[in-house]
Amino acid sequence: MTGAHSNNDEASITTGVEATPVTDVSGGDARSPSANLPVERKSALQENIERKGKHAYYFAHAHKATGPEWDGNIAPKLLSLSSLQEGLQTSPASFEYHKSNITSYAFSDEGKTVKLYITLEDVGEKCVEGDITLDYTAQSFCLLVRNYDAECKCLSFGKLSDRISAATYKLKKDKVIVILTKEKDGEWHTINDKGTP
Repeated sequence: MTGAHSNNDEASITTGVEATPVTDVSGGDARSPSANLPVERKSALQENIERKGKHAYYFAHAHKATGPEWDGNIAPKLLSLSSLQEGLQTSPASFEYHKSNITSYAFSDEGKTVKLYITLEDVGEKCVEGDITLDYTAQSFCLLVRNYDAECKCLSFGKLSDRISAATYKLKKDKVIVILTKEKDGEWHTINDKGTP
């Protein structure tokens, strides 16, 4: 509440901040010159947060921004590369794009196994069993199809949804079927593990 009033032709402005007298605990005069300074009151939000801590209704508002001051430029600004680079180095890729050039496939969860259907027109005529290799670990696999095109075809997953105990393939006329045997029962909604948030 702000208002103006005049007193003997002097204009003064009052604010909503009240001056609270300070009590002198040493027994001296509490009305010393420093005692007449106004003491700023905290907002109800700040008082609630200080009184109740993390249990305060307004706790979410307690965080203070610690970033750099705004420079007035509306263009985005990169603050740090370190957290981005750490995340890239520590988490294994679930789908290794640098290895894979087969990006279209279908999969079916069949209880104890998961089947991937990779359509490659006339693969059964162009390739023989020795042209196809399937390497796997408990959490990954890599399928290579050689002599199909000028370029070797590859489908690779660096981290599967869960562990597998075996991986085999079947060569058909127009497709290759990869069969992954699950180590334990459980439904797979995707082939790759996308990690935890």
